[in-house]
Amino acid sequence: MFITEVSIKRPVVAWVMSLILIIFGIFVFAELPVRELPDGIQPPIVQVQTEYKSASAEIVDEEITQKIEDVIGGAEGIKNIDSSSLNGRSRINIQFNTDIDLDDAANDIRERVSRVVDNLPSESSPPQILKQAAGFTTTMWVGLSSPTWSDLELGDYAERYLIDAFSSVPNVGRIRVGGLRELSVRVWIDPIKLAANNLTIQEVERAFRNENVNLPAGTLEASNKDLTLNIDKSYSNIDSIKQLPLKKDKNKVIILSDVANVELGPVSEKTLFKAQRKNAVNLKNCRYWNLC
Repeated sequence: MFITEVSIKRPVVAWVMSLILIIFGIFVFAELPVRELPDGIQPPIVQVQTEYKSASAEIVDEEITQKIEDVIGGAEGIKNIDSSSLNGRSRINIQFNTDIDLDDAANDIRERVSRVVDNLPSESSPPQILKQAAGFTTTMWVGLSSPTWSDLELGDYAERYLIDAFSSVPNVGRIRVGGLRELSVRVWIDPIKLAANNLTIQEVERAFRNENVNLPAGTLEASNKDLTLNIDKSYSNIDSIKQLPLKKDKNKVIILSDVANVELGPVSEKTLFKAQRKNAVNLKNCRYWNLC
C-alpha cells in the first residue's frame, strides 16, 4: 500500500522512479551478453591475429592481411569478414553462419592459414587463431605501478608471476597485457664510423645472423656414454655483443663497438598506460576469448 499511497500523493516521485527503472532496464538490456540467449542464435566468430613489429599499417595490410584474407575467403559457412591493419598488427574477424560449429570453423581457418604461413614476412610472428564464445566481455582491469620499479621491470614481473596466476582463476578466458614494453638490445650505428671502416648496414646485419647462433652439432658416442654437441655462438650479455667481429682489415679486426653504441632498452619508447604520471602496465581479463 505504501507504493500506491506515494504514487497518488506524490506523482512526481512516482514518475521519477518509473523513469529510473526504464533507464536501468535499457542499460541492462544493452549489456546483456548473448550467452543468456539460446545457443542457436550465437554467431560463431574466429579471429586471426598477426604481429609484425615496426611495420606500417600499409605494409601490414599488403604483406599479411590481404594474403590471409585470400586463403580463408573460401571457407565454408562464412557470413562476414572484417579486417583491420594497424601499425605492427593485423586483425581479421571471420563470422560464420549460426549452423556452423565453432570448433569446426576454427579448425578450418587454422588449416587454411597454415598454407600461407611460409609466404608471410619472416620477421612477423606466427598468426594466432582465436575463437569467440558468446558474451565476450572485459570483466576486470588491473593496473600495476611502482615508485621504484620501471615499467620494464613491472612488465617482466607481470609476465613471470601474474599472468599464469590470473589465468588459472575460474571463468578467466585470457589475460592480455597493455602498456608492456619488451626488453631488447638496441644497436645505434654511427654512419660516419661505418663509412670510415668501409662497412655497410647489410654487412653488420649479416654478421649478426651468422655469428649469434646456437646450432646442434651432432652426437659423440663412446663405449659408456653418449654426448650431445652444440655450437654455442650466441651472445648472453652486452659486453660480448660489443665484441662481435664485423670485418678483418689488414692486421685489425673491426668489432661492433667500433661503429656502434650497444645498450639495453625497450623495443618501443611509447606506452599507452600511465598511473600517477608514470608508465604503468595493465592486465585485462577477456572472459570468453580462448586461445586455440
